[in-house]
Amino acid sequence: MSIQILNIILYSHDGRTRVLTFEPGRVNVITGASKTGKSALIDIVDYCLGSGTCRVPDGIIRNSVAWFGIKLKLSEGQAFVARKCPNRGSDSSEECYISLGHEVEFPRLDSLKQNTNSKGLVATASGWTGISENLHIPPEGQTRLPLAANIRHGLMLCFQPQDEIIRRNQLFHMSDDNWKAQSLVDTLPYFLGAVEDDYIRKQEKLRELRAEHRAAERKVNEILSIRGTGTGKAGSLLSQARDVGLSYASTGDEWESIVQKLKEIASTPIAQIEEPDSGSEEYDRLSEMREQLLTEQRHIQNQISAARSLESAEAGFKVEAKEHKARLISIGIFDDSHIHKCPLCSHNLESEGELLDAKDIQTSLESINAQLEQVSRTAPHVEKAISELKEKLISIQQKLQENRDAMNAVREADERLQLLKDDAAKKSHVIGRISLFLESVPEFPGTQELEDRLKQLSDQISKLEEELSAEVIQDKLDSIVALLSIEMSEWAKHLDLEHSKYPLRFQLKKLTIVAATPSGLIPMSRMGSGENWVGYHLIGHLALHKWFSRQSRPVPRFLFLDQPSQVYFPPEPTGDGSIDDLKDDDRQELRRMFEMVFKAVQDLSPDFQIIITEHADINEDWYQNEVRERWRGGLKLVPDNWPTAL
Repeated sequence: MSIQILNIILYSHDGRTRVLTFEPGRVNVITGASKTGKSALIDIVDYCLGSGTCRVPDGIIRNSVAWFGIKLKLSEGQAFVARKCPNRGSDSSEECYISLGHEVEFPRLDSLKQNTNSKGLVATASGWTGISENLHIPPEGQTRLPLAANIRHGLMLCFQPQDEIIRRNQLFHMSDDNWKAQSLVDTLPYFLGAVEDDYIRKQEKLRELRAEHRAAERKVNEILSIRGTGTGKAGSLLSQARDVGLSYASTGDEWESIVQKLKEIASTPIAQIEEPDSGSEEYDRLSEMREQLLTEQRHIQNQISAARSLESAEAGFKVEAKEHKARLISIGIFDDSHIHKCPLCSHNLESEGELLDAKDIQTSLESINAQLEQVSRTAPHVEKAISELKEKLISIQQKLQENRDAMNAVREADERLQLLKDDAAKKSHVIGRISLFLESVPEFPGTQELEDRLKQLSDQISKLEEELSAEVIQDKLDSIVALLSIEMSEWAKHLDLEHSKYPLRFQLKKLTIVAATPSGLIPMSRMGSGENWVGYHLIGHLALHKWFSRQSRPVPRFLFLDQPSQVYFPPEPTGDGSIDDLKDDDRQELRRMFEMVFKAVQDLSPDFQIIITEHADINEDWYQNEVRERWRGGLKLVPDNWPTAL
């Protein structure tokens, strides 16, 4: 798909029209004198195809024209585009009109009603040229926004106004504007085909594949995080199960095998631990018995102590009594013969009263003696009682020992019970962890299928990344530039341009042509003479359009050349445009230049069209046959009798 120009139509304010007709697939020459409006044709076509600014010169044209229009040949059918001439003081108008059909008739002026605006016009015309969805994404680190190529970028390759075709520092239309130059640098890979038409589709596919890859990778990682690293977590749980006696299975290496073993462990009910009766009651009974025994022991010990005290007191009394009796007996003072005498001084007692006191002493001595005998008879009973108490004490102490042994046994039994309880708790804990682990595992399938899918996705992503990589695009660009260089070098030799003996090639990032000489690259800006600059402009654009046509790239299939012969004529040429007055060399060079242009179009016919607005009027059939209008003798773009705007 692409477009060629069939007509340029101007509408006067009173409804008259001026129609220029062009042939698609051929060279179309508008030759004429200066100031006839030839150079305005590029601006009119540019404006009708969505330019943001109307560059048609102020003056008779803008004052006399109400609407500008062009009729286009599409791949299928025709299109008519018209755009209102900006009002005085305005740079553009959003009143745009589009009609489509198999064959489109020019509408009357009063039928031109806005049915779109400039943005709609650009979008529609981009579709006519075959520009598909595309997007240039600047390299990382650059601040400019992604850019989609449209017909406005393609038209920079289609216009060569009079003041641009002779510039040595500017090869492409409007590329003296840095922003527009950068936009052309960014979109040229797409127009040349280094960026394929399905680039966006592949980018979208790559985005989808990456998203699916991230999702699959995340899922695998989730499963692996549950497993631990490798079989680590499942294996660790199996080891813990073995440690508490829940399993004797080996860990092994297979995830599924380990999980199966864990499931078996989890499904096995925890063995009920036979807990012996608690020893607390028995221990309490034994403790109570011990308290009773201790109380009884203390009681018996007290009894023994009391008996020992009594025995000791009897012994002391007996000794004292015996000593006192012995002293009385040894002196014999209380025998019956000396009852009337004092037992101490042998004095004769005068009365019975005096003897009564001595008898009392005697009586007391006899009483002491009797008590002494009584104490002597009582002592063996005390000893016996103490002996019996000792036997009871020994018995109590034996019972205490038995009681102590029994309490120790109960205490030991309690410790074993605690151990059993601890073991059961450990098993329950491990089984709980295994159950929790297994509850999460069934939500995920085996990772093998996911890992296989990940590998497929990785392969597809790598392939697409390679296809979309900047390196691959640059390789294609280098290849295209090399092929274009062949054509340009041959044409440069045909025109005998300066440095044509060296290989020529595009320097796309700088939007210029360079010659690869032994001393280095020589850009067009360092080449001399207007003939060379025009020549390099022509061979560069012809090479590009030949590539666009042969490769069916979405660039308009026309090239507008304004005054390519100007370097051979004076600045304000007069006369009928004949080249007969030129020097032989200039005439030959001019003829070779046009022959090359005509030959290029002929080679690409019917897919490529060149429109030339020219002062030169070569009097040869191959040239005259392509002249569509000759603006001399008063004929011009805008008739003089058109009314001007109020």
